[in-house]
Amino acid sequence: MAVKPIVTATVAPEPAAPLDPATLRRVLGQFPTGVTIVTAALGGNRLGMTANSFSSVSLEPPLVQWSVAKSAPSHDAFVEADAFAIHFLGEGHRELALRFGGRNPDKFSAVPHEAGLTGAPLLTELAPIFECRTWARYPGGDHTILVGEVTRLVTRAQDPLLFHSGELRGIGARVSRRATPADTGFVPNYLAYLLARASFVVSNEFHARLKDWGLSMPEWRVLACLSDVEGLAVGELAAMALMKQPRLTKVLDRMEDQGLVERRGATDDRRRTPIHLTPKGRATVKPVLRAARAHEAALLEHFSEEERAVIKHALDLLIGGSATKG
Repeated sequence: MAVKPIVTATVAPEPAAPLDPATLRRVLGQFPTGVTIVTAALGGNRLGMTANSFSSVSLEPPLVQWSVAKSAPSHDAFVEADAFAIHFLGEGHRELALRFGGRNPDKFSAVPHEAGLTGAPLLTELAPIFECRTWARYPGGDHTILVGEVTRLVTRAQDPLLFHSGELRGIGARVSRRATPADTGFVPNYLAYLLARASFVVSNEFHARLKDWGLSMPEWRVLACLSDVEGLAVGELAAMALMKQPRLTKVLDRMEDQGLVERRGATDDRRRTPIHLTPKGRATVKPVLRAARAHEAALLEHFSEEERAVIKHALDLLIGGSATKG
């Protein structure tokens, strides 16, 4: 008697649900990585950003890699550059990591550095440093993967700075910590409300003092921005000074009449004319800057150094959409 084969029905597996980017990012963040600063030079401009995407590739030839987000303002310049330098950060370099992870227009200001063999800026207080020639460029989704051939190595042993679960940490302890709100209500945890209230608390008292220097709030913003970056066009200055261009143009006209700023260079488009501080403008803003720094120090005196750095870094990430990971 023939035995009939047993037929088992197969059930097609259900299609996997699409991955949630926020969940994926959170889970990937549980893998601790070292923190680096990558620098390069292109067309006379210095480039620098914080990245935790570094990894080794090969010993022969000596290859390393890192990835830069396509959303990063310096993405195209890093990809075009023919060389870069990767700096390992130690546990004591958290503020430097936050500085180069933000959108400061001059990240190298007051940071000791010199041109390396490849032309990429070297942050001389850091080590190890890998000076690399760009060996290959590969598409990597929303990042570009840059592989470099190491041409020179600066060595030094140190306890590394790590990035784990959204925080900068040393090997033995956290460097920055995350706070948990005590109140679970909507308003105390609603970001827009918290930002508006924080802005009022931080700026209201100081803005009331601007009349002591004969300045309005828009004029103060213009002077403060130009004290950091000279030669901004109207569009750039409007973005930094939190004003629309038509209003800023009126403010600049008034400030030019007062001898505080000047437009330099002839151009058919007045909006592209570089704006500079005059000697009077520079002298006017100096005491206000000192008072602003003192006011900030008083506001933050009850916070630790790490907490101050975290507050500023979080706000910078929110404003610019940048992230610690390159």
